[in-house]
Amino acid sequence: MSSMPAIRPVPEPVTGTVLSFDGTAIHYDVYDAPSPSIVLVIPGFWRDRRHPSMLRLAQFIHAQGYRTAIMDPRGHGESEGKFAFNTNEHHDVFAVASELLKVSTISTITLLGFSYGGAIAISTTARHDLPIGSLLLVSPVADFAMIVPRINPLTIHRHIAMSNALHRPRIAWSTKRNDKIRAVDDIVNVRVPKCFIHVKNDWLIHHRHSVALYEAASEPKELHILDIEGNFHSDRIFNYHPDEIEPLMSDFLARYTPAR
Repeated sequence: MSSMPAIRPVPEPVTGTVLSFDGTAIHYDVYDAPSPSIVLVIPGFWRDRRHPSMLRLAQFIHAQGYRTAIMDPRGHGESEGKFAFNTNEHHDVFAVASELLKVSTISTITLLGFSYGGAIAISTTARHDLPIGSLLLVSPVADFAMIVPRINPLTIHRHIAMSNALHRPRIAWSTKRNDKIRAVDDIVNVRVPKCFIHVKNDWLIHHRHSVALYEAASEPKELHILDIEGNFHSDRIFNYHPDEIEPLMSDFLARYTPAR
């Protein structure tokens, strides 16, 4: 197993705030670069834009010449509101993307979604008019009802950092299951190139989520099920197996996200 890479320097981000459709303030950071494209990152549940894994990701993407933005999903970090697992969160991404288009010379947006952020990226693309060029989805959720975590007490420390407990998100527990948008339904209305990356037998979101999304999606699409040690989920793949996931991400971005 690869050791976790150190956080490398990134440019000082420009912080922005935008109001979503219901007046909820959503915060985001932009790492600028002279590129016509921007990669907008939607972290997964229990991640905020300043989490160490998100800072590593910002460095990785920015080093390849892309403008990079990372948002705090509602209920996370500095963003207001409560997270409701893909009910209204797509409006928040639309609000951030629209603001980025106003203040920057951007011609295309790549949405990079982790875990539930992947589901939100799909719903944003399906439900809003934005110049989305492609979707890069890591451990995406297809349907809330399909989530069945497989918890091993001997290895759980590999997946959940102690720091997570100190930054608990605010959650709309009253949201009913049938109020949540099923990304597997929305993916049929997404026509841009799509890349699904998932570890085989992911401990939290099983790889069958990506398989279901891939099977429902139209071309162009690609699916990468990584048969690697650890059953890692979401950005933990990027942290512990960079040699496996970084080339896939770089290749997809190079093909569908203009850097110059």
